[in-house]
Amino acid sequence: MERPGEGEQLPQQQPWGRLLRLGAEEGEPHVLLRKREWTIGRRKGCDLSFPGNKLVSGDHCKIVVDEKSGQVSLEDTSTNGTVINKLKVVKKQTCPLQTGDVIYLVYRKNEPEHNVAYLYESLSEKQGLTRDSSEANKENVFHVTKDTSGAGQGDGPQVLPSSPATQGCFEEPQPSTSTSDLFPTASTSSVEPTSAGRGPPSSSDGEPHLKLPMLVADQCRDAQASLDVRAAATKPDKMEETLTCIICQDLLHDCVSLQPCMHTFCAACYSGWMERSTLCPTCRCPVERICKNHILNNLVEAYLLQHPDKGRSEEDVRSMAARNKITQDMLQPKVRRAFSDEEGSSEDLLELSDVDSEASDVSQPYIVCRQCPEYRRQAGQPLPCPGPGSEPGAPQAPSEAPSTSTSVTTAQDYVCALQGSHAICTCCFQPMPDRRAERERDPRIAPQQCAVCLQPFCHLYWGCARTGCLGCLAPFCELNLGDRCLDGVLSNNNYESDVLKNYLATRGLTWRNMLTESLVALQRGVFLLSDYRVTGNTVLCYCCGLRSFRELTYQYRQNIPASELPVAVTSRPDCYWGRNCRTQVKAHHAMKFNHICEQTRFKN
Repeated sequence: MERPGEGEQLPQQQPWGRLLRLGAEEGEPHVLLRKREWTIGRRKGCDLSFPGNKLVSGDHCKIVVDEKSGQVSLEDTSTNGTVINKLKVVKKQTCPLQTGDVIYLVYRKNEPEHNVAYLYESLSEKQGLTRDSSEANKENVFHVTKDTSGAGQGDGPQVLPSSPATQGCFEEPQPSTSTSDLFPTASTSSVEPTSAGRGPPSSSDGEPHLKLPMLVADQCRDAQASLDVRAAATKPDKMEETLTCIICQDLLHDCVSLQPCMHTFCAACYSGWMERSTLCPTCRCPVERICKNHILNNLVEAYLLQHPDKGRSEEDVRSMAARNKITQDMLQPKVRRAFSDEEGSSEDLLELSDVDSEASDVSQPYIVCRQCPEYRRQAGQPLPCPGPGSEPGAPQAPSEAPSTSTSVTTAQDYVCALQGSHAICTCCFQPMPDRRAERERDPRIAPQQCAVCLQPFCHLYWGCARTGCLGCLAPFCELNLGDRCLDGVLSNNNYESDVLKNYLATRGLTWRNMLTESLVALQRGVFLLSDYRVTGNTVLCYCCGLRSFRELTYQYRQNIPASELPVAVTSRPDCYWGRNCRTQVKAHHAMKFNHICEQTRFKN
C-alpha cells in the first residue's frame, strides 16, 4: 500500500477525517484525510494506492468533503463496487459517510483473508464537539481507546477524543463485524442524565456542568437524522439491481440473453467475454445460442424515463456500439457461428429460428418435401429411388463424417399423399413425411423422433441435410457425441472432468470405450439412469443422448478405485453439497473439495 505525497514537502492542511485499517498491526499509522477529494485505487497516482492488489480497481473510489456543509461522501468508480456497512455501492453511486462506517474496498464473504477494509472517523465532528465540551468543563477526563489516543500523536495536529456518550452515538450504526477486538477499549461510563433525585455532574471547581448533556443529546439527534438520510440514500433499488449487468456493473444496454441458462448481459460486454470463453459468465453453462431480450430492453428504457440521471453518457453508448461484435447471423440458427469445427453445431440442435424458413411459411397452402409429387414437378427431376440392396425405411449406421442427404441412399420408395402430413426436422428445419404412426405398425420404417423428447429428426429417415450434423438421431450406443463431449461432463466441473480425461488417456481409452462399458453396467443394473426407459438401443437425439451420457459418466467416475487416481485427487475432503454443489464450477473450490459424492448437509 502506497501513500503518494507523504515524502513531499507540502503545506500541512487541517485533516478532516481519517481511515483506520481493520486488522492493522499495532503501530501502523492511520490515513489522515486532508485534501478535499481523496482518491483510492490500484493506480499509483491515487492518494491511497494498492498497486499489488488486483482485486482493487485502478480508480476504485473517492472520498469527497463539501467545504461548505462539511458533508463527507464516498463515490464509487470501480468495476466490482464498494461495500459500506454491508451495503453495496456500485459505479457512479454516492453514499454519505459518518463516523463508524466500515468501508470494504474488497469484500469476499467466503475468503475473508482477501478483504481490505477501513474504519472511517470524522475529525471535524470530534473537534467541534470537543471545543464545546471543553468550554463547559475544561478538566473533564474521558477514557479513550489505545488506537484513538495514539492517532493524535505524531506529525498531525493533536485532536482531543470525544466523550463516551457521543462516541457511542456515532458508533451505533457500525455493522455486525465487531471492531472491539481490533480496537480494545477501556470500560467507560456514560454521562448520567439529570434527575430530580440527583444533582448534575459538576466540574472540579464546583460549577454545575449543564451544557454537556444537552450538547450530547443534540449531537445524537443530529447524527440520527443524518443516519436516516443516509439510509434513505443508500437503500438498494431492487429494480436497478435486477437491470444491472454483472460484467460492467451498470444498467443493461442493448442486452442479449444466453440459452439455455437465460442469463442476460450487455451485448458489448458479452462480445468481449465470448472471445475468451464459450461458457456463460454467471453459471459457466455452455452457451448454445444468443438471442435479443426485447422485454428487458423495454424495461430498461422505462426505468431510464423515471431515472434519467442513471443513463449512460453518449460517449459510453458510442463505445459500447463499437465493441458490440454480436452480428445478426449469430442470432439466427440458419447461419450461426460454431464453437468448434467438429461438434459445435451439433450441440445447437434444439435451436428455433427467429425467422420462419420457406418450408414453414404460413403463406404456403401446404408443406412440400422431396417425396411429394409437387416437389418432383417443381424440381424437374424424378423421385429418388432406394439404393441397391436397401430396404425401404431401413436405418443406416451413423458415420463419423458429417451426414448429408447426398451421402445417404435410403430415400424411401414412398410418395406423399396430396396435402399429406409432414414433420419438420428439429436439426435442419426441413420437412419430411410424418410416418410415425405407420412405424407403430411397420417397424421397418426408420425412426423419425427421439424416444425421450419426442422431437422429430430426419437423420435415420434419409440423412440430415444440415452441414456439421454428426447424426442428430441414432440408437444410444451408436450416437456420435464428438471428441469434446467430455468437456465439463461432470456437472460442468472442469477439474473433475479433467481428472476423468487424464484417467482415460493414461489407459488408452476413449469416451466410446467408456460409453460401451457403462451401457453394459446399465444392462446389468449396476448403473441407473433417471429415465428408466433408456437402454443402449433406445433411439435418442443428440441432446438427450448427451444428457444420459453425462449421468453414466458420473457413475463411471464414481466407481473408479481410489488407488487408481492421483493422491492430490483422493486426499481432498468431500464437499457438504456433493454433486449438487453450485459453486463447483469455480476452479478454486473444485480443486479444494471432492464433488464426486452425495450431499451430506441441508438435504431438506
